[in-house]
Amino acid sequence: MTTSFTRTVLAVPASSERFLAKAQKATASALMVDFEDGVAEPSKEAARNLFARAAPQLADQRRGLWLRVNAADTAHLDADLAAAKDAAQHLDALVLPKATPKAVDWLADRTNLPIVALIETAEGVEHAWTVAAHPSVRAVMFGELDYRSELAGSGGLHAHDTSWAQARIVNAAAGAAIAAIAGPTTAIGDPEQLRADCARQIALGFTGKLCIHPTQLDGVEAAFGPSSDMVAWARRVVHAVQEAPDSGAITVDGAMVDRPVLDRAQHILAETDQ
Repeated sequence: MTTSFTRTVLAVPASSERFLAKAQKATASALMVDFEDGVAEPSKEAARNLFARAAPQLADQRRGLWLRVNAADTAHLDADLAAAKDAAQHLDALVLPKATPKAVDWLADRTNLPIVALIETAEGVEHAWTVAAHPSVRAVMFGELDYRSELAGSGGLHAHDTSWAQARIVNAAAGAAIAAIAGPTTAIGDPEQLRADCARQIALGFTGKLCIHPTQLDGVEAAFGPSSDMVAWARRVVHAVQEAPDSGAITVDGAMVDRPVLDRAQHILAETDQ
């Protein structure tokens, strides 16, 4: 479930028994159970115990189950990895915060589980290509809030346009043929903001988005999936090529169709069939 069809990732704090129970019915492409920012320091161990009990019920063949561990430079990671090892049969991936090439190498040496690299530092953005290309990495995710915090720490107090960093991450994911997951919309009760954020993120090329509340899932799924107009166009392109397989020049809707255009149409139809 860490392919380009991972459109919705729902974050669930491992410290909340109620949220873990509700997540069992979530329609997300993947659940990301959180040991990191979503869990207060004094609750880390209790969160691991709750997850251990909930993991069999959270696992579902229709979606992925990811576990966001604490960063490699924290004192919590060893205990997190022990909990992940105990639940490995239920897990599809580990999400690594503050991902850098060194941190990914370190984690890959300690687990056989695939890695979702959460890129949220200046170093991570700068080395996104190397991170995405690592054989253990199956998806990359942008941590916008942490990245903007780092910018503020170096004087960029007004920084809000992170499109350069996001484009770098999307490009790295495309080069590695893996999913690129956009950061969350923190305004939970604002569907207009969610739509605006999705529009910017899909325009950059992200393939899915992190959600922090179940009410965001339907909107994100609709935004990141192919629109009806895109599907209709793709079918016209494929049909035109099938009707004239030996033609050197085909036009659809007044525009030339060549191999890259046909490939894009076929990708759209492939996602439609999921």
